[in-house]
Amino acid sequence: MNRSLAAAAIFVLLLGAACSNVSFVDEVTIVNATEYSANVDVTDSTREGWLALTTVGAQSTRTVEAVIDQGEVWIFRFDYVGKHQEEVEVSRRELEGNDWTVEIPESFEQRLRDLGVPPPP
Repeated sequence: MNRSLAAAAIFVLLLGAACSNVSFVDEVTIVNATEYSANVDVTDSTREGWLALTTVGAQSTRTVEAVIDQGEVWIFRFDYVGKHQEEVEVSRRELEGNDWTVEIPESFEQRLRDLGVPPPP
């Protein structure tokens, strides 16, 4: 590819990024102290669609970079292989105060145990 074509391609990419009204948060960290892995999705207060963030293994932490900003209310959904879903609503202020970290609640694990779902080996 010649230099002028490469420069034009880079310009178009930068222009597209500059014109986008989508904002991002540098990173969001998910802490999972439970015995179960969890698929993590997030949405905003309108609930018009869920963004798949990551899967966090049992008793582990995962950081996701460049997450689309959900605005003033972030709703996290935790799912264990379709057996149980639990949601946690967190304000932007609370997330910022917690250094953009959210914990999977103990109730997620307790509900799975109540359903008779054994933790993985």
